[in-house]
Amino acid sequence: MDYMNRVHRITVIGFAAAGLALAAPAAAMADDTFHGQGSKSAGPNGATSTGTMSGASDGHGDDGHGGGVFYGKKTQTAGPNGATSSKVFSAAG
Repeated sequence: MDYMNRVHRITVIGFAAAGLALAAPAAAMADDTFHGQGSKSAGPNGATSTGTMSGASDGHGDDGHGGGVFYGKKTQTAGPNGATSSKVFSAAG
């Protein structure tokens, strides 16, 4: 019983972090292109969370920085036999 409570807490924290990770770039890139998508599921044998984000900036902002693109994906799973976390991030610009 204690094991599942720990897994439940870790899963809830992971879901919250994934939501923040998808929302933060959208606020920072108000005039540029941004896409974020996520999914979450839980059942008696475990839970999973996946988030994908991508964006592009033309570099014409007031800060003087050039444009660029980025892509990121993060997946977290937890179940009776353990937990995994994987992420990929790529950027150019």
